[in-house]
Amino acid sequence: MNSNEQDLCADKKQENTEFGDGRAGVGDSDMKSEHDTFAECEKAHEPAFESDVTEEVVTEDTLTGEVETRDDLAQKLAEAEAKAAENRDMYLRALADLNNYQRRMARDLNFHIRSGKKDMVLKLLTVVDDMERALTAEADYEALHQGVEMIMRKLLDILATEGVKAIESVGQPFDPRFHEAVAVCDDPDVDTDTVVEEFRRGYTYQDEVIRATMARVAKPVND
Repeated sequence: MNSNEQDLCADKKQENTEFGDGRAGVGDSDMKSEHDTFAECEKAHEPAFESDVTEEVVTEDTLTGEVETRDDLAQKLAEAEAKAAENRDMYLRALADLNNYQRRMARDLNFHIRSGKKDMVLKLLTVVDDMERALTAEADYEALHQGVEMIMRKLLDILATEGVKAIESVGQPFDPRFHEAVAVCDDPDVDTDTVVEEFRRGYTYQDEVIRATMARVAKPVND
């Protein structure tokens, strides 16, 4: 409100006061008009608590210029569901391929193991044939002994072809990796623990000890 309007309101207020004191020449209608004018002036002085300007809400979509509609969201949902179904189908196919591969490998492994055992059994059967002929043959002790030695060499040759070898122990230094000491004796002729007698021969398979030699071990005598 400018200075002129403020002066006008002040004058109206003063006149209204004078009229209220009972001065003649003023009617009720004039007093009402003056009262309305004064009320308007008072209202003009009231502070504006509500703004006529609507506040604009700024969101991420309005900043980027992208506003997604319901149809856009439905389309994205459909695409996501289709992609999930595709991934699930790929997973099930890969799982089925893995299961088939495992079954095939197990079948092939069993086949190779079975074939290897069959070959080994066939070789051992030749030794069984020799033993049967030796038992049925009429021969003296010396001939029988020679026959058993031949069968023994044949059996060891078969085992050697399969990677099985006997452990040479007598006269060798004691080695706990290859020898099992079941008896101990003192011997002044040895400088270190030495295998002097073999109770049961040990064997290796593919350079792995599958049975240690049971032996008597001689210990050096300390002076």
